[in-house]
Amino acid sequence: MDRILFAMAGGMDATGRLGSLQLMYVIQTVINTLIPSASAKAAMTMPIMAPFSDLVGVSRQATVLAFQFGDGFTNMITPISGVLLAVLGIARVPYTRWVRWAWRFILGLIVAGALLLIPTLFVW
Repeated sequence: MDRILFAMAGGMDATGRLGSLQLMYVIQTVINTLIPSASAKAAMTMPIMAPFSDLVGVSRQATVLAFQFGDGFTNMITPISGVLLAVLGIARVPYTRWVRWAWRFILGLIVAGALLLIPTLFVW
């Protein structure tokens, strides 16, 4: 595990703290489309992300915020979320129609999350 983390941190030297934090955010967002459960995703990713953030110089608070943003925003379009599919089923809204309607809003939230992560690099 230490060798993997050291290699990841060495590969991220060129991107700096901002690039590393944004990459963590992207990874959490992508993983959330496959694992909609926040607790399961935290159990899988945080043992890797926390020491990685220490190696690249990003605070753990910023790492947790990247996790929360990556987890929360895509829950509204994750196709394997039982809650989303149940609500759409009760409302009789097809999933494809929901995605066509909501994708711009979700994309805006994802961009806003990326921008809101920037100040966390300067606050310890």
